[in-house]
Amino acid sequence: MKLKKIKEMVLENNQTIVISDGSRMISKDAYLVTMKATMDIAVEKDLFSDKEQKEIFFEDILDKVGPVAVYEFIAERNFVMADNKEELFEKLQNDFFENLGKYISKPDFPKKLVLKQYKDSINNKTKTIKV
Repeated sequence: MKLKKIKEMVLENNQTIVISDGSRMISKDAYLVTMKATMDIAVEKDLFSDKEQKEIFFEDILDKVGPVAVYEFIAERNFVMADNKEELFEKLQNDFFENLGKYISKPDFPKKLVLKQYKDSINNKTKTIKV
């Protein structure tokens, strides 16, 4: 998906959310309208309290999640007429911030996302078969 950066905002928790447009023409006068929101969260020790660092080994988190945890949200609408494309994209952005803006701006959101990705990586272990 080819993305065009529309907006970049620093949230109350000092994380940066990037809004991108991945819309594409699917017929002469219709579009697949795609709004993508992404946030890159640096996985650093200061996300966690000393107690949490002892209970959950930070190096293990870093090993499983990597140096950056990525939050992604995608909203799409299909067969949008060309003359409605910009208006709908604006609505998708507004709906995103109205519904999720407060949640992703919370001070503990970065830590919770990193821990969720860490737990998911543990619970979804995949076996690699070497040939």
